[in-house]
Amino acid sequence: MTWDPTSRELIYLSNEAGLTGLWSCDPATGKRKALTDPYLNVVRYWPVEDPVVRLVLALDPAFTEREQLFLLHHDGTLRAWIEAEDAYHYFGGQLFDGVGFYVSNSASDTRHRIMQADRSTGRDRELFASDAVLTTVMPLSSERLLLLEEYTNIDRRFRVFDTQTGVLTALAAGYGRIGQIRPISADTVIFAGDLGGERVGLHTLNLDSEAVYTVLERPDQDVLAFCVHPTTGRIAMTLSKECASELVTTTLDAPHVAVALTREPIHVHSMCFLGEDDLLTVTSGPFQPPEAQVHALAKPAEAPDASCATTEAGAETVERFTSFDGREIEYVVMGSPDSGRAMIYLHGGPESMFERSHSPVLEQLVDNDVLVIAPNIRGSEGYGRCFIGLDDGNRRTDALADVIALREHVQARHGLDDDKIGVMGHSYGGFMTLMAISHHPGLWACAVDIAGMSHLGNFLKTAPAWRRRLRAMEYGDAATHADFFDDTAPLNKAGEIRCPLLILHGDSDTRVPTTESLAMAEAMAAENRDVELRWIEGEGHFLTRRTSTECAASTIVEFVKARLATPSETPGRPAHSYSIPGAT
Repeated sequence: MTWDPTSRELIYLSNEAGLTGLWSCDPATGKRKALTDPYLNVVRYWPVEDPVVRLVLALDPAFTEREQLFLLHHDGTLRAWIEAEDAYHYFGGQLFDGVGFYVSNSASDTRHRIMQADRSTGRDRELFASDAVLTTVMPLSSERLLLLEEYTNIDRRFRVFDTQTGVLTALAAGYGRIGQIRPISADTVIFAGDLGGERVGLHTLNLDSEAVYTVLERPDQDVLAFCVHPTTGRIAMTLSKECASELVTTTLDAPHVAVALTREPIHVHSMCFLGEDDLLTVTSGPFQPPEAQVHALAKPAEAPDASCATTEAGAETVERFTSFDGREIEYVVMGSPDSGRAMIYLHGGPESMFERSHSPVLEQLVDNDVLVIAPNIRGSEGYGRCFIGLDDGNRRTDALADVIALREHVQARHGLDDDKIGVMGHSYGGFMTLMAISHHPGLWACAVDIAGMSHLGNFLKTAPAWRRRLRAMEYGDAATHADFFDDTAPLNKAGEIRCPLLILHGDSDTRVPTTESLAMAEAMAAENRDVELRWIEGEGHFLTRRTSTECAASTIVEFVKARLATPSETPGRPAHSYSIPGAT
């Protein structure tokens, strides 16, 4: 979400027309207008100062996460600029006399290439090719580019590229977890990072002297996102708190004076300043779809109460349990504690976290009297660098032990019967779901795996070489950890599974290959186990179409209701493979 000071409009992404498109809104009148056709899948965009081009767009028309670059002109016309279906494109965000810079990498190429492109001719040329994994480029001028190199599975480092000499230089300063970056002058950027330490703070970096100045850092919170007012320099940021965000504002001149803009934590999707110092945020909660709010920074005490929302089914609460090794794990409870049945939801990543944002799937489960438990098990972000690494390599089973300890805790706390607890997850959460039901088969009444891996070794072998190299630092190497992968793979324990399993997977997924789900379904069918595999047509790793999300949600809810309503049926139904109707 950005503010266009010329047209005095908000520019934002929304899937209200079906696919994610680009929209504008006049805050004064509330009038909205679609800037792109509804059949386009817009992933991100960049406002540029150019006499011809208003916005540069990244589109993913094939749902493969390989973004193609388009130009939206001031007259409203949209034109393809950089297209290569097998390549990823990371645009720098600016045009200099019609010339822009981007990083490109094809699915079969280990090298990342720094490219220069002319918007008038459409021609591009390679400036530099590197074996380093470059995934972000930010031009500070037409001669100086700031890039981020993915150094490990969580750590990055800054690099500077001189377009005149063709030299790529690594900076020693700022190394670590690096998130959002914004330029504040020709030689200085502000960024969220941990500098190799425990917590992500807000810092500035001078590219000439490599001097780092810490703007804000807290011992028990991470800076998740921020925005900077283009003229006043005021900063708004979100800090991790209780599986959500604390929204605060401060200034570079007095960063120690940080004023909270919300009374309770809430999930903030995006934010931007409106002309003066008013801040617009889009927030949501488990039972509250995204909505916009304006925060008058001069009156922070009058900020709206963003406390936990309630529905007829219940409320959300944040709680903690003690895992097998004495470590406390945070989790969110959604729904009525008297439901009598529960689903444990495991997020993806694993270097991600469950946040109290709106999820149609989880909301529908709660509406159907299913208690939802969503933990941030070890390996999740938001709890410090040490916590992220607690599931690396052979410690993967420690994360599984968290799930089992949570199940025991939830059962005792809510008095649930053995046949009234299920588990589900997406991506890595889907993998952990398969781990749970294959390693501890007697504990679950049902399971839902959404685009999860079934064998980490096979998954790593099919990943692009550069991604495989980074992932090996977290999961382990496909060769040296082969025995561990084989011993723990749910695919190799399909015959142990006792509960019904529903598998959903987008048939265009390039992040987790569809072969992971197909192999799992076939292995369970061969063992005469209860499994359903449903392809979601035309979708990738993440569901983009509203119809796909709605159909997936209703399918999951009906499956869970049926399996948690009565004791599990005797295994014996063969695997099925068909699409969800209406999800095309």
